[in-house]
Amino acid sequence: MNKALFLAVVPWFCLLTVQAQNPVSYPKDTLVSAPELNFEVLWYTFEDNYAFFKLRHIDWHQAYRQYRPRIKSTTTPDSLYAVFSAMLTPFQDNHINVIVPGEKQFKSVKPSRFAQEFPTDNLRAQFWAMVDQTLARNGFGPLQALGPAFHGQPLFRYAVSPRLAYLRFNRCFVDQDADNKVDAVALGQLLDTLFPQFAKSQALLIDVRDNIGGNDEFGFEIAGRFTSQKVTALYKQTRKRGGGYDELEAPETWVIEPRGKTPYPGQVVLLTNDKTVSAGDVFALIMRQLPCTQLIGENTRGIYSDMYGFTLPNKWLISLSNQRYYDAKRVCYEGTGTPVDVLVKNTRQDLVSGVDPVVTRALAALQKRPSPRTLHAAKQ
Repeated sequence: MNKALFLAVVPWFCLLTVQAQNPVSYPKDTLVSAPELNFEVLWYTFEDNYAFFKLRHIDWHQAYRQYRPRIKSTTTPDSLYAVFSAMLTPFQDNHINVIVPGEKQFKSVKPSRFAQEFPTDNLRAQFWAMVDQTLARNGFGPLQALGPAFHGQPLFRYAVSPRLAYLRFNRCFVDQDADNKVDAVALGQLLDTLFPQFAKSQALLIDVRDNIGGNDEFGFEIAGRFTSQKVTALYKQTRKRGGGYDELEAPETWVIEPRGKTPYPGQVVLLTNDKTVSAGDVFALIMRQLPCTQLIGENTRGIYSDMYGFTLPNKWLISLSNQRYYDAKRVCYEGTGTPVDVLVKNTRQDLVSGVDPVVTRALAALQKRPSPRTLHAAKQ
């Protein structure tokens, strides 16, 4: 399911309108005013479906006692929106949204250290320019672009050096309006063009820092390029609607399946930070299950669930997280993010030095780790 952290309100409206058909929960007493009914429906639907009250230390019944008295028959839409925003802010779950179609959107955002270091478009542009300069100083050729643009950014940027390759993507979808499986097919065709560019490299750096997410199938399509056999990647469980907070449906098993003609034979270093979110979280989680992969940077954001979208009686669109994702060892990283093997943080000071410490550390790590190609040659 698509779960991009959308960069603009309009695309979000389009997507959530499709997904906001999930059942809502009503209170026993529906003979209340319209503002009161909208509050009750939101509260009860969260009560019956949200998967992380305990993990996020939310006393939802206390929230009811605190905010319900503020809602009366005379409550205006703006006041209702303000109450919802205040009540949902403590969750710090980016998949919780309140949408007033055509007007505004509230998102229960988890703070990002990277965003605090690079809070503006200009600073982020300087950050990526610094990354590109670091690659150039280490023998990589000019970055090439591949795939359709979204908000002015191509899907992929890549570069090669005599020994290594570098791949960057800041989203996990080709076409935001496409069905996930159709999108994965389109991605596969692009990867068939892309991976031959890496054929002579001994290792590949994949950079998903500041990745906004998208759909899980995208990540599985890429991960399949690094294995010749099926690999259990994750388990996913959905909360039983109306059951207890820890009552979950039977787990779904998601498997990485081989993709492409032959698997990429070299080592992989995945670069992440706390702006690697949603389907970006999931991509990091599944790549971590592959023995060829090392993660360097910072933990991802830790927002994995698909979004349970529903519509209030007043036609406002709401989403919440109703699923728990686990890695192959049944560990859930919701809230903490997919962990890295080597912690390296980007700071604004990097712009002064002009050197990306994350790329630099990744290159140093690859110097210490012999590639599968090298090991194979040594045995012959």
